[in-house]
Amino acid sequence: MQPARMHLRHDPSYWLLLFVLLALIYRPYAACAITRTITDADKEGSVQLETGDILEVHLKSNPTTGYMWYVHAKSTHLLKLIGQSETQAPEPGVGRPVIQIFKFQPRGPGDGLLLFHYVRSWEKPTPDEEQFDLHLSIK
Repeated sequence: MQPARMHLRHDPSYWLLLFVLLALIYRPYAACAITRTITDADKEGSVQLETGDILEVHLKSNPTTGYMWYVHAKSTHLLKLIGQSETQAPEPGVGRPVIQIFKFQPRGPGDGLLLFHYVRSWEKPTPDEEQFDLHLSIK
């Protein structure tokens, strides 16, 4: 029996299996994390998240005209903005829409409201500005 056990330890698949098992044991939340994607169609909707999940919000905007989505100051403190990007317009020119992508990570459990407003950065906010809101429940 002794030589067979020694042979197993020299097998690369043994070490690969051991590594995968250890990775799953020490990183249980990474294996269960889910990325939730929200779009314009989800306006005024709600989403449930776990503390290890990632929330991506994809909103159509038109930055060549000056209008962009911004996270509203009255938004919930339960989310941390961890990234922001935008897609490229299919063709160059003024008035071509892009998708702004906001990535959030929950800070802890609770209920809150994620708010965005669609404005030009140099103009004063108005009561009739376009908004996007999403109700959150984080467990």
